[in-house]
Amino acid sequence: KQYKSLSQITNAMHLRRKIENNVTVYDSLAIKKVYMNFNQREIIGNLIDEMIKGVSPESKYIKDILIATGSEEVAMALSDIISHPIRQVRQTALKILGELGHASLEVFSRILIDDEMFEREEGRRELSDNKWYIIRNSIFVFGLLKDEKAAIPLRLRINDPDVRVRREIISALERIGGEESVDILMMMAGDADKEIRESAVITIGLIGNPETAPLLISLAKTDYRICLKAINALGRIGGNEAKAFLSETLSDEDKIRELASGELSREDLKLAIVRSLGTLGDTGAIKIIKEFNENLSTTQKLFFKNSQVNKAIKEILSKK
Repeated sequence: KQYKSLSQITNAMHLRRKIENNVTVYDSLAIKKVYMNFNQREIIGNLIDEMIKGVSPESKYIKDILIATGSEEVAMALSDIISHPIRQVRQTALKILGELGHASLEVFSRILIDDEMFEREEGRRELSDNKWYIIRNSIFVFGLLKDEKAAIPLRLRINDPDVRVRREIISALERIGGEESVDILMMMAGDADKEIRESAVITIGLIGNPETAPLLISLAKTDYRICLKAINALGRIGGNEAKAFLSETLSDEDKIRELASGELSREDLKLAIVRSLGTLGDTGAIKIIKEFNENLSTTQKLFFKNSQVNKAIKEILSKK
């Protein structure tokens, strides 16, 4: 059990193979033969058993061996212990899976596609504990991979009745990022659960870019329930389109009234817009806030004197 030597061998093999268009290419047939002889379920299972025991002086090399092997067989074997009762074992397995890339993506995509994993008792929303732990950790692995392809299998489960599944999907999409993740989050922004739809919009603000502005503006205009969150997110993504929308809305009472839809406080809307412009913080955004403040009538200034909007304006301008 010379794990140090084995680690050196597997690392050398790892450097002499690569994946192109989902196909593994080897430098030579000899390398492929050595790799195939090593990449067997029994050998991998023995390595993982040793890793779980954690008693070998050289066991620290096992992690490197499994990562260098990088096969679906390794990912599959590790998927069996991601719900292990020992926390350290779970964490080690998840760290390795996060390094395996394509192999982990393939194995955990199959788990999320498997409808049997999402079956539950009639009338019950939550998955059983056993299934939940597997699904939770599977989604977590997708986040670790930070591969936009991982967003595709997540899309299949955005309407799962278990709110925990939907919550984990949002967390994974935040890590993954990219256009596909934003598209999925846009769909989740209409979720029946307040926490889920608001988290989805917040996450769009975290991973989006100026080109995402039209999507957030559309959310602000069409769903009063997430309007304030969408306005806040516009301040995070920035860009001219976001700034123009915030400016035009802040200075137009009719547009404020339209956004409020009879459901939101107009002052809350103005406060959100001012804070969003403050988050943008560039010269143009600060100029918009100053002009809004200067154009208030005497009556409005008296009315807004002790308002949250006025306090926010003073706070933002005092820092500039």
